[in-house]
Amino acid sequence: MSERRLNCQRALVFQGGGALGAYEVGTYQQIYRKVSREEETDGRLFDIIAGTSIGAINSTVLVGHYMKNNNSWEGSAEKLLEFWEGLMCPTIADDLFEKNSFFRSSWDYMHAVDSGIADAESARTFWSIFEFAFTPRGVPNMYETFPKWGFKFLNPFTDFLPWWRYDYRQLRSYLSKFVDFPIKTSLEKGQPRLLLTSVDIQDYATPVVFDSYEKQHDAPINRNKIAEGIEGRANGRWYSEYGNSENRHVVFYDGIGPDQVLASALGKYALDHPEIEDRVTGTMRQLWDGGYLSNTPLRELLIAHKNYWMEYSRKIRGGNTESVFRTPELEVYIVNLHPLAPKDIPQDKDLIDDRESDILFHDRTTYDEYVAYVMTDFVNMANDLVELARSKGLSKSVDEILGREAKTIARVGEYRFTTYSDLLYGKPRISRVWRIDRLENAGATFGKITDFTPSNIRRLIKTGEIDARISIDRMELVFAIQDLISDGILSVEEGDEWIKDVRELLTAEHLLYRSTREELMDSYNEYVALIETKIQSTERKKILIDPAKDIIALVSEMSDNAKRANSERSVF
Repeated sequence: MSERRLNCQRALVFQGGGALGAYEVGTYQQIYRKVSREEETDGRLFDIIAGTSIGAINSTVLVGHYMKNNNSWEGSAEKLLEFWEGLMCPTIADDLFEKNSFFRSSWDYMHAVDSGIADAESARTFWSIFEFAFTPRGVPNMYETFPKWGFKFLNPFTDFLPWWRYDYRQLRSYLSKFVDFPIKTSLEKGQPRLLLTSVDIQDYATPVVFDSYEKQHDAPINRNKIAEGIEGRANGRWYSEYGNSENRHVVFYDGIGPDQVLASALGKYALDHPEIEDRVTGTMRQLWDGGYLSNTPLRELLIAHKNYWMEYSRKIRGGNTESVFRTPELEVYIVNLHPLAPKDIPQDKDLIDDRESDILFHDRTTYDEYVAYVMTDFVNMANDLVELARSKGLSKSVDEILGREAKTIARVGEYRFTTYSDLLYGKPRISRVWRIDRLENAGATFGKITDFTPSNIRRLIKTGEIDARISIDRMELVFAIQDLISDGILSVEEGDEWIKDVRELLTAEHLLYRSTREELMDSYNEYVALIETKIQSTERKKILIDPAKDIIALVSEMSDNAKRANSERSVF
């Protein structure tokens, strides 16, 4: 096992969002490109990949490729793209609006005459979604649709119109072409950890987390129950324990298979949701899309990371409090599919419903990130104090304190008999969090997560690639400025002002939609002049200028391509 793996690990978090998952294809291409440049030794790019819903599917395809490709990430970006190319499906509306310029321009003319009529792109999206969701055709390689009729309330406005259910057997079959199930990985073999989140619809106090790493201990329930029906499953150490102390559940599985992936991905109207027996209560539990409870599974990643390494460290230390083993620090990449700060106020039913969906499924992990940063600083400070005390001849007193049982957290069943040493060295620490946020486009429509048309999927992939490149460059600048503050080159006030300017000027929205090239170059030149004046080190200057230069080159290239495309259209 590499020393770096024990000190620092890299994690990737994919959010759920249906067809919006194509955006993660583009972002992954850029993340892969970045981390590949940084990794010079064993090719270890990602230690943990966690996902929910479509994010769970993307995560599974990537880890599945790694396993099929002889424990190598090479070609993983291309494999994920291939997977999504198989999900693309044309519609009548997509062909009309994308291939018939007269039809599109006529629709836009109606929109210009009456703004109450949707623009062409919104109309293309709406009617494509309608065809996918409310006609028998479905989406090949994803699902088939089936109409259902009801008469529960004899309501003529609803009961006599069909509602639709979705059969995902096609997705199960399609996934098996890319992944050799079940996925079972291990730390000892240097393999990545796959984490998928789901929700038990009969008890949604906590998420259900499926893990490709086996547990390091048997489930804490009656031993006879563990043995029943799970022979040959590595002592039943693939299981998920969830709920609370009054209502606890344990479900077993044999590594991550199609059932676990679909349990994380299938929404409320799916047919045949996966069901798994709860070995504590003896009941069958039905599992739904994990996005309903945790669409950005950063918290689940941190908890799983902490629990695994706390137990691992106990084995390494063997009860010796002088032997220190710290949980590996995490560098985390998060891809968000649902916009956090849209500018407009929705006025019609379609946009109101769309905004509600974004609110329900957007990223809520900022506080988790904040707490993780605070705990990182706390653990570093406590460790320095421990080392100081030992250097003053107080090792015996330090060991006595570290060996004590924690008073409050030990009351929780999961942490029973936890010592202060476990708390100090087992807490998850975060070095950096890289966030890539999708911006909402002008043609936003409720149900956008169902638009699997080629034009939309390709647009999402390209947008994800551009947004990721800009976001990574911008975050590199922010982290570099934070280092200047830590090293005393900038005051806290100066550094905060620089970071504020970088975040305001170098957002994808500002660069791509609000600034002219002249404004962009003026801002860049001012920024470079400031660096030249304030920073003396040539190496520091390079770190602060190169990412900004890359952003300028990207935006200029896009501007030139847009002008060229407009010119070509005008010829015809």
